[in-house]
Amino acid sequence: MNEIKPLTAEQIFKLLSDPVRLSVMQQLIDADNKEMTCGSFKHNVQKATFSHHIKLLIEAGMLQRREEGVRKYLSIHKSIFDNFPELITLITKADISHS
Repeated sequence: MNEIKPLTAEQIFKLLSDPVRLSVMQQLIDADNKEMTCGSFKHNVQKATFSHHIKLLIEAGMLQRREEGVRKYLSIHKSIFDNFPELITLITKADISHS
């Protein structure tokens, strides 16, 4: 397993500059148990495009995936908040309704 390097602020903002990825993070923050199945996200892009966005977030270390049988669960990798504790506030306050 590859070790994930801590992200810089520039890398985080670049990843979250896309409305789909920002929405994924917002939905996970709002989720009751902070975990969602891959198919339960609300989005308006093709499945392949959505999967690509999820892959980028996982590879960057912002999300982690857990498999339970055939279900795949996603959650925010808590370590991203270690260096940027204010990030959760920025994500929740971001308005993507105009996108």
